Amino acid sequence: MDAAFQIMRAHYPQFIMCSAIAYAPWLIAEVLLESNPVLMASIDPEVAVFAGLGIWLVFALMSAVLIVCASQAYLGDPVDVGAAVRKALPRMPLVLVGAIVRYIGMFVGLFFFLIGGIYVAARWFAVTPLIVLERRGVGAALSRSGDLSKGQKRHIVNTIGLAAVIYWVLALGLQFAAVFLVRNLILQAVARAVFTILVYPVVAITEALLYFDTRIKKEGFDIEMMTSALDGGGVVGEPAAP
Repeated sequence: MDAAFQIMRAHYPQFIMCSAIAYAPWLIAEVLLESNPVLMASIDPEVAVFAGLGIWLVFALMSAVLIVCASQAYLGDPVDVGAAVRKALPRMPLVLVGAIVRYIGMFVGLFFFLIGGIYVAARWFAVTPLIVLERRGVGAALSRSGDLSKGQKRHIVNTIGLAAVIYWVLALGLQFAAVFLVRNLILQAVARAVFTILVYPVVAITEALLYFDTRIKKEGFDIEMMTSALDGGGVVGEPAAP
């Protein structure tokens, strides 16, 4: 978490730009929906479930771009938002499929005394980094994430859990404040968007750092980077899928 905050502080404008680009379509959809009371009144519980899936996918898309930027910072490269978007964009269909698989797996896992959902989240923690950084398919990313998580699940749960708790406590606090202080639904949506754009990067950065951390512990990735640098070959950080 400390490393995630350090990286975010060092490149905050770039991370905010990434979040804003990814979140903008969802904000536009929210504003259009909130501005149409008739449409709002017609929304039923089934639609609400799909709305939950929609916001999950929005966060997955944000994470994909932010993870590329975080990897640039971690590997000592310039943080280039344009390059990050260009690299992540072709992988978005796979990112969305991977996010849906994780969503279903965690949802089903919740029926097993909550532990199943936590286990799935820990086992598939690196699916998005593997898709966008290692250019792997969904099946290969799920399998490799499971391998990387072996013996590390408690560490993964503790780290991601801490980042998630910090984010959602702040988010819920803002939501309650917005409900009591701001009556306009459109302004509430804008307030949520601003909060997400400013704060969510730390969650995605943590996800990226966990990916590198597990590679260091299981594959000696730090030694690989140092060897590559000494050989003058640059930093090797994103292996191609077989």
